[in-house]
Amino acid sequence: MDEAAKKKQTKHEKRIGDYLIKHTIGKGTFGKVKIGEHTPTNENVAIKILEKDKIIDKDDIIRIEREMKISGSLNNLNVVKIFEVN
Repeated sequence: MDEAAKKKQTKHEKRIGDYLIKHTIGKGTFGKVKIGEHTPTNENVAIKILEKDKIIDKDDIIRIEREMKISGSLNNLNVVKIFEVN
């Protein structure tokens, strides 16, 4: 995180790397989707946060990996593009 982002952060803000986590916009089987901000660019992004305790068996892992692979390979204005996985 750069110095400008550190100064911008308050005690109550939640962050993941260079992303400021905002409000929830959706929920799914394995977690939530939240609005976020990529602080170096001020770009709004969607952040999918998976809850590890909900990923129970090998089939769950296969489904998640498949979603990441497919989403990462698509290039369409109507499909959210994956930029980073942590």
